Amino acid sequence: MRTSYVDDQLAATAIRIAEAVAAGREPRSRADEQAWLDACARRELAIDTSGDETEWPLARLGLTASELRVLWVLLAQEVDPAARLNLRELSTEDEVDVGYDVLRRVVYGHRPTSAAWQELAETGALRRSCLIDVVDDSTMPTHRLTFRISQRVLALLHGDDCIDRELIGVVQAPVVTQSDHLFVNGVARTRVTRAIATREPGLVIVVGPDGCGRRSLVTAIAREQGVDVLAIDLQELAAKPVVLARQLRILARECRLTGRIPLLLNLDGLHATDDVADPFAVIETVLGDRFTLATATRAPARRWSRSPDSIEVPPLTGAECASLWKRSLPGASDGDGELLATMYPLAPALIASVGSVALTEAQAQPLEPRHISIGLRRVLDDRLVGLATRITVTQDWNDLVLPEDQTLAVVELLARIRARRRVYEDWGFARKLGKGLGVTALFSGPPGTGKTMCAGLIAKDLGTELYQVDLGKVVSKWIGETEKNLGALFDAAEASHAVLLFDEADSLFGKRTAVQTSNDRHANQETNYLLQRIEAFTGICILTTNHDPAIDEAFQRRLSVRVRFPMPDEDERARLWGALIPADAPVDPILDLAALAKKYVMAGGNIRNAVLRAAFLAADTNERISDYHMRQAAQLEYEGMGKLAMKTA
Repeated sequence: MRTSYVDDQLAATAIRIAEAVAAGREPRSRADEQAWLDACARRELAIDTSGDETEWPLARLGLTASELRVLWVLLAQEVDPAARLNLRELSTEDEVDVGYDVLRRVVYGHRPTSAAWQELAETGALRRSCLIDVVDDSTMPTHRLTFRISQRVLALLHGDDCIDRELIGVVQAPVVTQSDHLFVNGVARTRVTRAIATREPGLVIVVGPDGCGRRSLVTAIAREQGVDVLAIDLQELAAKPVVLARQLRILARECRLTGRIPLLLNLDGLHATDDVADPFAVIETVLGDRFTLATATRAPARRWSRSPDSIEVPPLTGAECASLWKRSLPGASDGDGELLATMYPLAPALIASVGSVALTEAQAQPLEPRHISIGLRRVLDDRLVGLATRITVTQDWNDLVLPEDQTLAVVELLARIRARRRVYEDWGFARKLGKGLGVTALFSGPPGTGKTMCAGLIAKDLGTELYQVDLGKVVSKWIGETEKNLGALFDAAEASHAVLLFDEADSLFGKRTAVQTSNDRHANQETNYLLQRIEAFTGICILTTNHDPAIDEAFQRRLSVRVRFPMPDEDERARLWGALIPADAPVDPILDLAALAKKYVMAGGNIRNAVLRAAFLAADTNERISDYHMRQAAQLEYEGMGKLAMKTA
C-alpha cells in the first residue's frame, strides 16, 4: 500500500543506491567504508517519515533493519526506474534482477560481511518466508545468485491484499457464524476458548466426527476474540516435498502478515506418499512452535516433537439432535424432532443443510416428508459423489425369501440400528464398550442369493439411503491414496447416517499376507488402516462376499452380525418363482411352480432372470405367461449357468 511511510522508505532507498554507485567508483579504506554507511543512515533518518510503520504489513515479520533494506532495494528495482538504472550500473553483468553482490554493496557495504551471507542464505528469514525469490538455480552458491521480490510483497505495495496465488485451492473461505448458535459440548467450547485466548506455542487439535462443527467453533471463537483464522485444506497441498515445504512457508508468512491463526483442516487426511514419508514432520519443521489449530476426525497416532493438545468435540446426543432438527425445520413439533433424530442422527452441518434444501423445495408451502427426503438425498449425494453410488430399492420384504434363522439375523441387525440410541445412551452401554459402536454386518453366500437386495431393503426399512462403494475409484495404486479415499468415505457415511455397501468385500477386506515385496507391505497397510477405521466407525456398513473364508479374521471379530445366505431349498425356490411375478403381469392360471423349483436348482438371482425371460417370450407372441414359457426360460437360464437338465415336452 502506497502510504507516506512507503514513499519515504523508497526515497531513502533510492538515495542509498545512488550513494553506492558513487562510492563504487572510488576504492575506500575500512574507516571510510564505515563513515559512508553512517552517512547513508543519517540521510535516511533525515527524511521525515510522516507515515506510520505499522501500516506496512512487513513490519509484523520481525525482520532486522538490514533485511528490511533488502526488501526496499528489491521493491525499488520494480517500481523506481531511476533506482533500476543505478542498480544495473552496480552489476558486473547486464542483469535484469539484483544479484547478491549488488545487494551486499548497497545494504551491507562494499566489504564482505557475515550478515549478508547469513541473511541472504536459504535459511535466512527472507528466503525462508518466501519474501524474496531466487531467480537462478537455487543450488548455486549464494554469492552467485540473483534475487527478485516476491509477487505477494509487490502486490502489498500496490494495495492488493489478496491471498498469495500459490495458495489458490489450498486456503478455504472463512466460515461466518456465532459460537452460541452451535450445538457443541460445553467442555469443548471452554477449552477452545482458553486455547485461543492464551495462544501458547504448539499445536491444538480439535477432534470430532465430520460435520460436528469443529471448524465453525474455532472460527467463531477466534473472531469473538478479535482474531481471524487462515483455514488450510491439507489434502490440497502438493505431494512433492520441495513444493510442500514452500507452500507451508508461504502459509506461515501469510499468517504473520495478516495476523491470522493457521487452521489446518483434515489433519488426519495426511498420509505418507512415495515423495513424502512423513508429511507431519514437514509441517512441524516449517510451522515450528507457532500457535497452530487443526481439525481432525481423530488425532493422528505418531510421535510429535512437542505433544499437541487434543480437544474432543463429541457427537450430538439424541436430545441435541432432536433440538437441532426442530430448529432447522421451522414449524416442526417436538415429536417431529424426536422422530427425525431417531431416523436420521446426522451431524449438525448436515442437518442444517438438509433443512435448508427442504425449505427451498417447499417454497413457502407447509413442509412435507418428501421435502426432507429430497434434502437428504441431495446432501448425501454431494458428500459421497465420486466414491459411492446411491442405490434405489424398488422391492419389498415379500420379494426376499430366506430361511427362518437368516430372517432372525436380519431382524437382529435392524434392531441394533433402531435401538442404538436407547442402548448406548440411555442404558449406558457406550461407556462400557468405549469403541465399536457402529454396525458392521457381513452377508455371505453364493451369487444370486439376495445379499445385495437384503442390504437395500434394510436401508429402505430404516428410511435412509444405500450407497454402493465404487472400489475402482476408492482403491488407488498411489501410496496413501486408498487410505485417503476410505477415510473420506467413512467420514461422510458416518456423518450422514447412510448405509455403506461393499460388494465383493473380500477384494478389499482380504487376509493379510507375509511381506515379501513392497506391494505386500502396502496392501497390509491398507488392511491395517481398514481394521482401525472399522473399529472406530459409528455408522452402518454392510459387506457382501461369495467367499467369506477370504475375509481377514481380524475383520470377522469386529462384525456385529453375520448372515449366511444359503442356496434356497425346493420350497423356497417355489416361493421365489411366485414372488418374482408382478401382480400386473398377465399369467396363465395354471403354473406348476413346484415342478420348476424341483427340476431347476437355482439361486434367486437366476430365478429372477428366468421369470423375466419368460415374460419377454410371452410378450413377443402376445400371450399370457404360461407354464411353457416358464419352462423354456428356466431351461435357457440353466444352460447359461453351465448346467444340464432333461428337456420336457
